[in-house]
Amino acid sequence: MKRIDVGMMKVYSSKAHYHQDDLEIILVLKGSLTIHKVQRHLTIHEGQFTFINRFIVHSIESDGATILSAKVRLSEFKDIFEKIEYVEFLNNDEIHEIERPLKERLNAIVVDLLIKFYYDQEEEKERWLNENNLVHLLFLSYQLISHTKNQEEYPTYELQLRYYSIVEYIMKHMDKKIEVEDILQEFYMNRAYFSQFMKKIGGEGFKTFLSYRKLIHILDQLIDDQLSMAEIAASVGILNMKSFYGLFKKYFDVSPMKWKEKTALIQDHYQKINEEQPLQDFIKKYHIDKHRDNTIYKLYKYLAIAKANKINMKGIDIVLNPYLDMGEEMDEDYQVYKFLDRLTQLTKSIDAHLKLIFPFHYLKEESQKELLFQALRLQALQNGVNELKKWKICFYIDRLYDYPDALALKEYIEKTIGTLNIQIALDPFTTK
Repeated sequence: MKRIDVGMMKVYSSKAHYHQDDLEIILVLKGSLTIHKVQRHLTIHEGQFTFINRFIVHSIESDGATILSAKVRLSEFKDIFEKIEYVEFLNNDEIHEIERPLKERLNAIVVDLLIKFYYDQEEEKERWLNENNLVHLLFLSYQLISHTKNQEEYPTYELQLRYYSIVEYIMKHMDKKIEVEDILQEFYMNRAYFSQFMKKIGGEGFKTFLSYRKLIHILDQLIDDQLSMAEIAASVGILNMKSFYGLFKKYFDVSPMKWKEKTALIQDHYQKINEEQPLQDFIKKYHIDKHRDNTIYKLYKYLAIAKANKINMKGIDIVLNPYLDMGEEMDEDYQVYKFLDRLTQLTKSIDAHLKLIFPFHYLKEESQKELLFQALRLQALQNGVNELKKWKICFYIDRLYDYPDALALKEYIEKTIGTLNIQIALDPFTTK
């Protein structure tokens, strides 16, 4: 089975169901649809997409929307994050304080990759790299930074690993009555720190999170229609039926049986399609895949070849100008940092050094300046500031009057992220 499997379909309705192993991404090519999930109803329109996490019961109602549905087998991507199966990916409307220019570019990259996977015309190695690129992007950008309330603080990889180890423990012991003391003993944490830890990394307290996970499991059991209410309650460690009904009604304002009856009214009415026209119209309308063979992507493939063939590149500088393909016109659709994260991993694996050159006249655009800042911040989060210090970053100015602004940007980055190896270069032959 493919790690990421994408299909096109026309949807009118889909009865309540869940995916035990896969993260689902739904991209609307035409029309709109409403997804009913735990505690919320989400309507998405043409050009938008949404995530549906593992075990989340959901049903769909639509006017006949044409969609791409991508199933991502998360267990196949543990090289990206050891506990990735237990990650809760947030949708665009759920993400806290993520800057609009960055989010727009992230969205465009996701859409571009989903369409590539649908056509599936890439070589095996190239598809593998693109699949990793997508999951890296989803994990780092849509999930990791979204949980943090304070934009000046970012949870390290180790803290994320500990948090999702707790999530894993809860999901594997769902049939027991889990107390705070059980977590403290299992993970060697004191009560005060644990309370702050859960709210900082996950955004909510332990009891709220535990109730939410129990509710998800209850819904899964309800639609499977094989257990009595007492058996379902016992499967989440609740032996008191009054507590069981109270928990359910707190979230849904109806009894479990009423919820089940209401959910059963929505039936499957969809069909898989293989028509080219809806997707071609979408690609044309939204200018998808304009820069497939840009220099960044070519460099990405060259480095992959170097790694695969064990070519010794130790100590070499990989010089990259992310704006090289843009020409003189600012292209808002160009994904400057599309493969930056994977480039970083590849240069590390072959002991090369990444040297990034940024013509400063592009960085005078606020959206590009913010995109650079967010890209560096994500790299610092994933790899640590010390690793980022190994990069060689150069702001290239061709106007003497740009120097104060370039220096101000350098100081801002170093103040908020850390002291990096950032230089400002001046070309005396073109300087004005």
